[in-house]
Amino acid sequence: MKKLDLLYDLLCDKMFSQRFYNEQLLLTVNPAARRLFAALRDEEAQHVLYLRTEILHLESAPFPPGRIIPALRARPQPGL
Repeated sequence: MKKLDLLYDLLCDKMFSQRFYNEQLLLTVNPAARRLFAALRDEEAQHVLYLRTEILHLESAPFPPGRIIPALRARPQPGL
């Protein structure tokens, strides 16, 4: 599995966790538990932001020429 695929999977997991903590926060009456769920939700939000930044960085990185040129040379040339 590619690094980008892993980051997308992790991003989905973190977003699901963030939603879960937010739902529990809304359902909980105990103030201490509410603070805990809010802190966990906010921590997941920071992870989501970091993962989105990493994904954007990987998707916007140019393809290295060291991988393109050897692949072009290895391709069979038509008519030769």
